Amino acid sequence: MTDKNIPSPATLHDVAKLAGVSYQTVSRVVNNMPHVSPRTLEKVNRAIAELNYQPNRAARSLVTGKSNAIHVVVFDMYNLRMIPSMEYAAHENGFQFRLTGLHGNVPTKELGQKLYEITTSQIDGVILVLPWVTITDEELQRMMRGIPYVIVGCSLGYETNSVLVDQQHGTRLAVEHLLELGHRKIAAINGSVDHYYDARLRRATLLEVLEEHNLKLVAEETGNFSIQSGFDAARRLLEKDPGFTALFCANDEMALGAIRAIKDCGLRVPEDISVVGFDDQYFAGYCDPPLTTIRQDFEALGAHSFQQLLSLLKDPDMAPHQRILYSKLIVRKSTAHPAH
Repeated sequence: MTDKNIPSPATLHDVAKLAGVSYQTVSRVVNNMPHVSPRTLEKVNRAIAELNYQPNRAARSLVTGKSNAIHVVVFDMYNLRMIPSMEYAAHENGFQFRLTGLHGNVPTKELGQKLYEITTSQIDGVILVLPWVTITDEELQRMMRGIPYVIVGCSLGYETNSVLVDQQHGTRLAVEHLLELGHRKIAAINGSVDHYYDARLRRATLLEVLEEHNLKLVAEETGNFSIQSGFDAARRLLEKDPGFTALFCANDEMALGAIRAIKDCGLRVPEDISVVGFDDQYFAGYCDPPLTTIRQDFEALGAHSFQQLLSLLKDPDMAPHQRILYSKLIVRKSTAHPAH
């Protein structure tokens, strides 16, 4: 039973009657079709605003061949931090927002099946938050079946539309900060360089900056970006006793675990060992001591990725390009001059 006090939503016919034009003319305006005079366009838009007319998405998709929906695929749940800004940008521009999360390094066959399901649904474009190194651009193009897409998190030089943070720039800021403090014996806890672009670039840049100063890593271990793996890797480094005075960690979670391991061994941060992280997670300023780290703007990553996809939808022949965002060094109390 309906409430007679609740007004019915406005229809195309209501808009046409108020504007003094035909139903077909209103349909052309709503669906952004050509051959509508500026004067008529103004009258129709004024009537739409006055009646608060909301287009029927299903009907509109039949007329335009577009669904006004985008699908975001996140290949690692660690990257969910950029999703809110993507969703906000999509809704602000009148797009439905759909999300699929995949856990870990999905096999190529399984990935192909998942992307087939997505690309054969009613969507206009896809954003792929793809931090892996195990899939080529050619494979991805084949899987996407001609659907416009933008990648977030790939490496520099990837030959498709993409948005990323310059990992080399951020790593250089962190290492040069340690060097400026006077550290010459630096160890590292890396992420998985076999699977992740970011981990590979951060390690390569770390070695490059040290080499520029005629230095080498005194020791290194690998973690999986978790707090526990940072704790375990730091314990292994301390058991080797390489005498390092500074520790570069490939993300904040591993830095947090490393600080705990250092303290458990009776050492102090930063008096005995300085620690620097990467990402500037929400907890970084509340660590003990507060963590020096590299801030990546995940909100900007999400917003820029949607804007690039929107540009691609408006101009499918747009030349592929990358948008590069830069990170920032955030100095807190986990780093200091070496004691000796």
